Amino acid sequence: MKDKADAWQMEIATISWEFEELLKDLSYAEINLKPQPSSWSIAENLSHLIRLNESYYPIFDQVIAGNYKPPFIGKVFFLAKSFGNLLYRAMTSKGKTKTFAIWEPVQSEFDLDIAEEFNRHQMELSAYVQKLDPFFETGTVIHSPAHRFLVYPLDKAIDIIIAHEKRHLEQSKSILSSHGKTKNVKSGR
Repeated sequence: MKDKADAWQMEIATISWEFEELLKDLSYAEINLKPQPSSWSIAENLSHLIRLNESYYPIFDQVIAGNYKPPFIGKVFFLAKSFGNLLYRAMTSKGKTKTFAIWEPVQSEFDLDIAEEFNRHQMELSAYVQKLDPFFETGTVIHSPAHRFLVYPLDKAIDIIIAHEKRHLEQSKSILSSHGKTKNVKSGR
């Protein structure tokens, strides 16, 4: 699974770089710009990603320590796999999705340092992927931080997290382009 973990770490690094390029030279007003009052700004997208990803860390820590106990439903692997595939498809679809309250941004406006906080967070997420590498092959099933009975394989959780980050990266690019601010950020380095 080392190859898969390496690929995930590369994807996290690429997403980090793309956000860094996107945010470069933006003003406070631009990172807090909302296309519509009901939608999120780029800064809110970053806050949401940080909150969601960090909500997995206590579960990851338990897996690494060897004391994670999945809920009973997690023992039904085909069900866990189905839930994981369903969530992954939701993250990769173009349709809007509603997030759980625990993952909503903590505020509506952020200072420019949210970009640095996101970069630090991405390095931490990448480190978790490396620490979790031995558990990807074992069929480890975890539960969602949002609901204990929403279970999926650990490796699918990483796929979901990365797809979710890519989704919000595209939303952030769209926010800028909808306000006439285009940045030449291409996928990859």
